[in-house]
Amino acid sequence: MSVPCLRALLATFLLAALPRTVDAQPPSAARGMHDSISVGTLSFPGAVRVSIDDLRRTLFTRGSTCRLPFLVPVCKITASQLFTDRRRTTSRALGEDITKLRVYYWQRGFREAQVDTLLTPRSRGVDIAFRIVEGRPTRIGSMTITQRATVLTARDLADLVVLREGDPLNLIALDTTLARLRAAVWNKGFGDARIDTVVPPPDSSGVVPVRIDIDPRWITRVGRVEFDGNRYLDDATLRRGILLQPGALYTRDAVLESERRLFESPAIARAVVVTPAAGDSIKQITMAITEVPAHHAEVTVGANTIEFGQAAVELRHNDLGGGRWLRLRAAAANLLAGSLDGTFPFRRAVPTDATFDGAPFLRPTYQASATVTQPWIGDARTSASISAFAGRRSLVGVAIDDNAGVSLGVVRRLAPRIPVGLTYRLESTRVSATAVYFCAGYGICDGPTAAALGVRQRLAPVGVSAWIDHSDDLEVPTTGYTAVLDAEHASRATGSTFTHSRLTSDASYYRTIGVHPRDESLSPKVLAVHVRGGWVRPVFNSASPLNDGTPGGLLHPRVRFYAGGMQSVRGFAENELGPRVLQVRRASLTTAGCTETSIASGACDPSAVPNDQFFARPVGGSSVIEGSIEMRVPLLKQLGAVAFLDGAYVGTAGV
Repeated sequence: MSVPCLRALLATFLLAALPRTVDAQPPSAARGMHDSISVGTLSFPGAVRVSIDDLRRTLFTRGSTCRLPFLVPVCKITASQLFTDRRRTTSRALGEDITKLRVYYWQRGFREAQVDTLLTPRSRGVDIAFRIVEGRPTRIGSMTITQRATVLTARDLADLVVLREGDPLNLIALDTTLARLRAAVWNKGFGDARIDTVVPPPDSSGVVPVRIDIDPRWITRVGRVEFDGNRYLDDATLRRGILLQPGALYTRDAVLESERRLFESPAIARAVVVTPAAGDSIKQITMAITEVPAHHAEVTVGANTIEFGQAAVELRHNDLGGGRWLRLRAAAANLLAGSLDGTFPFRRAVPTDATFDGAPFLRPTYQASATVTQPWIGDARTSASISAFAGRRSLVGVAIDDNAGVSLGVVRRLAPRIPVGLTYRLESTRVSATAVYFCAGYGICDGPTAAALGVRQRLAPVGVSAWIDHSDDLEVPTTGYTAVLDAEHASRATGSTFTHSRLTSDASYYRTIGVHPRDESLSPKVLAVHVRGGWVRPVFNSASPLNDGTPGGLLHPRVRFYAGGMQSVRGFAENELGPRVLQVRRASLTTAGCTETSIASGACDPSAVPNDQFFARPVGGSSVIEGSIEMRVPLLKQLGAVAFLDGAYVGTAGV
């Protein structure tokens, strides 16, 4: 008997059953089927093997709840609609809910489950209990899979089939198994495969054998490819952006990847492959395209008490020809800072007793970029982009950082979710700051090298990166793994004043623990393991002014490694795990007896300054090993807890 026949039998059986509603005490008058009932609480005594939250979502009837958690004490005093979300139901709806619960249990293998209701009148409504007797489950005695032609290996089948012998006959899990088998066979090139199930009635002990028959039929290939709905993107351009090429195998991955790669273009709002008719080994493909306007503009203006006036603009031209698009972005802050500094409600950025010139720190800061992207170079797997950028950042009383440059990048997708990229970035930077900044931020405290850092320098690395993602979800993974590997080099040959060779790797592994991963009603506990490693060394260049007095070269702070913070080792402040230097405010030094002259010359002895007035500043290291283990435990539908163990080591060899 096939699954559709089982469902038809299920519907007939349940519609013939008469639901029962039981009152805890005789009502004063007969209640009609459509009479409204004010609902108090809703409970499910007897429900043990399924999720209570899942049962609640199944029903029409809802319990009355307090609108906000902190209003619970008020809700206990008054039943006002202002504080309580009052819910109502009817006898007819309760009867339909009983049927829904029995269907729910039937689909999950509990065919003998019984449900009735108990209504208990209260002063503010009726408490409703759906009393459930789950009964014994119908279990799978044997699971047999036959293939008319061998397409899937034994290992493939073990990974794809989510039902096992001894499991309850969960029809939802059975449907999931069929969908996964169909997708796997399709990805082998059998787009018209037929997969049938044989599920006879259970025996007297409640055991049923299940058989799945796979008939791959014939190989399917792509024939003609057409596009519908495109106006300014021509067919030839779109055809380069997809994997569905004439003569290629017609597979599920090719369909999904073609849709995704077209959708990545900002010119396309929607790209869908219209399912071709079954029965023909040559598939004529039509892709429905919805384009966005060729030009887009967005402007944002605002203000806050920290960065004064702010403005941002984004312009995009989606029709440069050949699928190319241009994106212009600019953002500015510190607008009108000279007029607003110290004016309520804005903060005073430059202290009134500042010993430095505050005017440069009140000038606007900005970040701007212009990027041209060329997708689908030669085929759908390769894309390239070129960007020009510039920016100005400032830290009041400490430093002003100006930068400008260009970057080039090429990405080649070796397979779905396995891209490899090659990048080159040429950046001219200049940091206007005092020797104290270079000593604290770079770890360079000698005068000649600090002076060399204060003039315009170049940072020009070339890098290669690879990424693989075999997790089940991009945002909240529960199984699978991800890995990233980056290699970077900067030297005189690449046009860089700062020189280095750098390797980094990052990997994560996810596994469900402690629950049945094939029961969709239960949120899984997840074991997550994350490791990160990195190594960087300067490339010595005797011709560079940065090496004066610095044997082995100098590492730019951006390429150094840091640890600590929410995304690293929790319990440490951001970047605070690793090598640091101690700093103290000038006022603390003068209080301890130092003078401006002794501070400037370095002759000041800070030993008289109390320990609590020193603060640490990270300077970064030349290597890092970092790891974490997490156990993620769901508590409620949108609430979970995490137990974790983090650790890291930041080395300084070669710095």
